[in-house]
Amino acid sequence: MNNVTLPKNQYMRIVNTQEKLRGDLARLQKIVSYITQDEVNDLYITRLKKIEKGLSTDKCIKFKTTNEIRKFFRTL
Repeated sequence: MNNVTLPKNQYMRIVNTQEKLRGDLARLQKIVSYITQDEVNDLYITRLKKIEKGLSTDKCIKFKTTNEIRKFFRTL
């Protein structure tokens, strides 16, 4: 594994962006569930919750191909 050295301000921008994305995902999930309570498939909601849980635990996933990405989202 390679180490990368980043300036502190760039690292803090990355951390702030991750926090913003987590908040945006949580808000989006609430909005979607409020607007379309009866129309959204329960399976889709559980997938969103798993994605959000992975983001909040700083789970790091690396993909080499688009097929790996598709497979990951299908297994959620």
